[in-house]
Amino acid sequence: MNYPSPRSRAASTVLSVCFFVLLALAPVFGNQAGARDFGNRAAQVWKTQEFVLANSDWSGNPFDLVATVTFTHAKEVRTTEMFYVGNDTWKFRFTGTRTGVWKFSTSSSDADLDGHVGSITVEPRANVDIKGFLTHVGNKYAVMEEDIDHLEGYVYQVFMNQQDYEQQYNHSSRILGNASRVNLIDDYWNNTQDNGFDIYFFGVFYSWFRMGALSIGDFSSADDVALDQPDPALFDTLEFAIKYAHQRGGRAHIWAWGDNDRKQTPNHLGDGFRGKRHRRLIRYIAARLGPLPGWSMNFGFDTIEMPNAEADGAWWADELNRTMGWPHILTSRGWDDRSFGAHSYAGFGGSPYDLETTGKGPSGYREIRQDMAAHKDKPSIYEERHTYNRWRCWPGAVPDPDRLSETGCRRLIWWETMAGGMGGFFGHFSERFNQYGPFRPGGPCGYHPESLKRAFRTHREFWKHGRLILGMSPDNRRVSGATGYCLVAADRKHLVFFVEDADSVTVDLSDLPGSRPVFAVDAKAEYEEIDVGHLKAGIHTIRLNRTSDWALAVGEFGEGTSWRAGRSTEERR
Repeated sequence: MNYPSPRSRAASTVLSVCFFVLLALAPVFGNQAGARDFGNRAAQVWKTQEFVLANSDWSGNPFDLVATVTFTHAKEVRTTEMFYVGNDTWKFRFTGTRTGVWKFSTSSSDADLDGHVGSITVEPRANVDIKGFLTHVGNKYAVMEEDIDHLEGYVYQVFMNQQDYEQQYNHSSRILGNASRVNLIDDYWNNTQDNGFDIYFFGVFYSWFRMGALSIGDFSSADDVALDQPDPALFDTLEFAIKYAHQRGGRAHIWAWGDNDRKQTPNHLGDGFRGKRHRRLIRYIAARLGPLPGWSMNFGFDTIEMPNAEADGAWWADELNRTMGWPHILTSRGWDDRSFGAHSYAGFGGSPYDLETTGKGPSGYREIRQDMAAHKDKPSIYEERHTYNRWRCWPGAVPDPDRLSETGCRRLIWWETMAGGMGGFFGHFSERFNQYGPFRPGGPCGYHPESLKRAFRTHREFWKHGRLILGMSPDNRRVSGATGYCLVAADRKHLVFFVEDADSVTVDLSDLPGSRPVFAVDAKAEYEEIDVGHLKAGIHTIRLNRTSDWALAVGEFGEGTSWRAGRSTEERR
């Protein structure tokens, strides 16, 4: 079998001699003559470091060669694996989750990858807009701020542009279709931002093995030799997308696989779901992506079609978690299982999933709040894609086809946040997709209109800078005179209201300590904070400039609203 960068034995011998001559200049440790001391490297929290080792003496499949690296800090230990990138080269990565000195050492049955040591001195992050790994506190998403112990609430809303950048079909605009399209990531990110989101979506499917492949049908057979190794070119592009978003304060949401009936799941590999090919791929994903902040991953969609959907999905998550070394939220749509980092809801209704909304749901705020309340151990996400006007484009008749109209989309994203922080998924399908989700040229399912993009941008801007406090809970009894919702922090100093189709609202601030600033934002307009003044404890009627959907923020948000080691500063007062 041929593997990346095959060498003749003679050429390999020459390179080996050169390699060991170079290593002889480094300090020697114990009996490992080739062991190297990488010395000390300076780094910053959340800034990934990469190390490179040459190894020309390997035999067999290089993706099966196991080498681990253990990073030790006074307060924690993290272990990851090396990964092969071609040309007799292995790499390993590290991301500091707290400041201080981390020492590391490598271990492998392969002498060239064994016994190397070094240290990393991690300093505080230089840019406060760069966040760490996604985690949770109870049923709320949380992101690591200055280090692993400092958490802030996070609004998890995903955007998908399946017309231009992310498709389930072969087309020249699919970013993961060809390595030459990496330049489109900048366009996709800008498009994501313009549509009001900080998280963009990628579906990989069988591109793990060969960039551009969508299903097992893109290979000669289920035992095609191409399936015996991951495709480094795919990982180069996917990593670039993850890093690109993270450096700009955003994230990537990845679907590892797709639909079983379309042969887009690892069930169709020649040696099966839990076979050697899939295990090899999982190890490679964990080694290359595990140390990178800024991504989350779902197993796939319509998983009910798989013969062992929940058990196999849970096994997949367990295997990744066991080998990644760093925390990432993994989901599998529809299944309530301890192995998954979030409760991911299917959204069609009528299927035997554990987690499912009403048909073509959720039906409204009440259902969202019920789903949040039902699962307090970890966060939730509606991972059905709530694309603009989706149900008006559906092949068959559905109840309430206008549910995802402009008004429906705008209010859905606010309901999800006001229910306590439900994750969501927005965007649009493509005319090139298939019969189960097209957007027809000239039809109602096209791109977001400018007014909806503006509303989504306003939602994003409102919740920035810590306004979704981890200790917040719904308390809609505080709203009268309009259809509205309220989130209140445990300290009663921070409240958020959202009201619909109103030019005034009465809010109950009877237990407000002291005098607090209040501002209003028109949810339909470009983001602008309208100063309402300072209010003291009492019941107040707030007059707004015009009839619209409005958000109100009461209190000074930001400083003093983060959590440390699982407890909020407000709770510790």
